[in-house]
Amino acid sequence: MIFPALILFSLNLKAQIVIPLDSSKQVKDTSYINKNKKQVVPQIDLADVARKILGFKNDIQETVLKKPGKIYLAVLPGIGYSILTGFTAVATINLSFYTSKGDSANLSTVQGLVEYGQNGQLVNSIISSIWTKKNKINFLGDWRYYNYASYTYGLGSESLSSDADLIYYDYVRINQLAVTQIVPDFLGGIGYNLDYHYKIKDANPSAIPQNDYTAYGRTTTSNSSGLSLNLLYDTRRNSNNPMGGQFVNLVYRPNFTFMGSDQNWQSLFLDYRKYIRLPANSNNVLAFWNFYWITLHGTPPYFDLPATGWDTYSNSGRQFIQGRYRGRDMLYGETEYRFVITRNGLIGGLVYLNAQSFSEWKTNEIETITPGTGIGIRIKANKYSDTNLVITYGVGTGGARGFLFNLGEMF
Repeated sequence: MIFPALILFSLNLKAQIVIPLDSSKQVKDTSYINKNKKQVVPQIDLADVARKILGFKNDIQETVLKKPGKIYLAVLPGIGYSILTGFTAVATINLSFYTSKGDSANLSTVQGLVEYGQNGQLVNSIISSIWTKKNKINFLGDWRYYNYASYTYGLGSESLSSDADLIYYDYVRINQLAVTQIVPDFLGGIGYNLDYHYKIKDANPSAIPQNDYTAYGRTTTSNSSGLSLNLLYDTRRNSNNPMGGQFVNLVYRPNFTFMGSDQNWQSLFLDYRKYIRLPANSNNVLAFWNFYWITLHGTPPYFDLPATGWDTYSNSGRQFIQGRYRGRDMLYGETEYRFVITRNGLIGGLVYLNAQSFSEWKTNEIETITPGTGIGIRIKANKYSDTNLVITYGVGTGGARGFLFNLGEMF
């Protein structure tokens, strides 16, 4: 469980970099207009709150203009504690910028995470989506290094919490691809994908009888290496906080032994998201997220199978521990309603409902649906990139419950 640390709160504010669009003049913000389109409400974020506390003048700049080359940076430091890691220091960074002018320009983002635990566990990740001018090319990256400890519970949606098996491993992921515009908002391309687990060991192998992990095939290393063919449709303009549009991502990934993979296997990933303003003249959004992650052929390494919380931003099934469910095929759906609480944009809320299902190992059939629900608060971390600090608390079947913190919306 990770908590934003109050003692570090001011560091977050100091670390937030906002480059003024035009330092020669102060203009009113027009990013919120009431339903009668008469009243303009200046937007504020955590940096403005800090300025007010410290007695400085607020930065009342226009936030709806898109200026190429301006960099907006939000930083969330924090501390946490879990049985696995002990006390943990965490820093999450969101860097956003535009490369083109106009309302059709897509926001580029780079999100980094550094986490270090008392027991020596280390997590580093850099996830990026960088657009060139006029949205012609999108470079997508997911680079990670983990020195990690994780529980595995077996395969399928009917696995039990009592089957938890603690596994230690090191992990390197390199996913890098480029998609180029075919027609506006529709792109296609190719990428390279590597998932390498090594130094895999069971915390107490003699205490665990024959379980799914053992039967599937324990190894000390595993390597999946191959190409990916990608089709992308994206009409969102700000992935930090989409206010409308759709996102569709289709990824076909074949892994090859001649590229270093332990075995040949193939997977298909289809991710669909839709965002609707509700009511239409508000900044409230009804968001839908569905993805289908399936194994087409072959036998993936155990830790490369679809699993809870192992999507790109680790946000699926947020009420469960990462890796709680795992299987050859995964179906996932989530609906979230995001709403404004304060008209200055500083505070918002959310409610969500999700469900996931995994194929059972013996039958390879989808048999059980695992639901979850929760609420949350959204605090504006950077009004220029429209990045929120999102804190949710969720509950799920089997007594699952927990907090999750994110810089940017969950999807």
